[in-house]
Amino acid sequence: MTKPILSKKTGVLIISALMLFNTLKTSAQINQSDKPVFLGLTSYYGSFQVHASSLYPYNGTHPFGVEFEISRLLLNDNIRENLGTFVKWGVGLNYVNFNHHDLGYSISGIGYIEPFIKTQNQWRYSLKIGGGLAYMSNPFDEVKNPQNLTYSTRLAFPLYAGASVYYFFTKQLAIKASASFQHISNGGIKQPNLGINYPVIGIGMELTNNSYSIPPRRKLNSYKKEKRLEMLLGYSLKEDTTNTNDLNVVTLMVNRSWQISRINALTAAALVEYQQMPSKEEAIKEWSLVPMFGHEFLFGRLRFGQQIGAYVIRGDQASNLLMQNYYLRYIFNSRILTGVNLKAHGRVADYLSIQLGILF
Repeated sequence: MTKPILSKKTGVLIISALMLFNTLKTSAQINQSDKPVFLGLTSYYGSFQVHASSLYPYNGTHPFGVEFEISRLLLNDNIRENLGTFVKWGVGLNYVNFNHHDLGYSISGIGYIEPFIKTQNQWRYSLKIGGGLAYMSNPFDEVKNPQNLTYSTRLAFPLYAGASVYYFFTKQLAIKASASFQHISNGGIKQPNLGINYPVIGIGMELTNNSYSIPPRRKLNSYKKEKRLEMLLGYSLKEDTTNTNDLNVVTLMVNRSWQISRINALTAAALVEYQQMPSKEEAIKEWSLVPMFGHEFLFGRLRFGQQIGAYVIRGDQASNLLMQNYYLRYIFNSRILTGVNLKAHGRVADYLSIQLGILF
């Protein structure tokens, strides 16, 4: 039976982190910077979310873990003019024990971006989104681990979104409390792949050996609202439900974006999708057409979007009438962009694809 309390190991990690940060704080040389680098250590505690009846045996399971982060706070005025606020970007090394023998543990490397809602004084508030790659210790196996229907590959893709509150004792040392929703799955590469969803709370510390000054609040310059029209081709290799072979998924997406603030835009899109089926008897059932509407965060050349749609034409591979679409795209220049796209039905990922597109 799982214990709904913080483990002794997690408590030891927090105490060790406090001792480490205190040592670094007293010995570090302070250097002036407008891009201070922070080191962070956070302990997490969560709750497994049952989103399918076959996952009910894991009800009441409480994942726990620890994350080490290296991040950079960008304080120049150019960042604030483009994004409306100061932001952090960084990478984290994350260990999560899912607290059940079937599920095992994960070790992941995650990249993230963190816009700050408030940066003045001792209290600071931020939002945070990120994703990366993870090693999974105990995937589904027909003989050794047949109960684990959440993931079936050693490699998986973690995603998360959340918010944090910081209290800075000095400009160099802070305590942080956070809450986030985390998802991990293999993106449909291999079945079964119901995924692991778990909200978590965390507490940690952050330290920098840089001295820095946060510019005072001021009125930002006016900006031109952007409109974009883009067309993207996507590709994914997905295992079919019979586990016999890999099937091709090819997509064409047309996306229109209307900027409504410095970092927010509304989107409308159409997705044409071809999902190969093992049998060619009814080829029409391999095609789907979905109109979508959604929201997009604008972080310089990066775009993070969330969309929802309803099938007009629904292929046999679509399990629900409604679908969700999540993407992270990078704009190289005025014509070319690329990115990754995750399509899902409810809380279950359908596939993860790579996209390449052009701007009009």
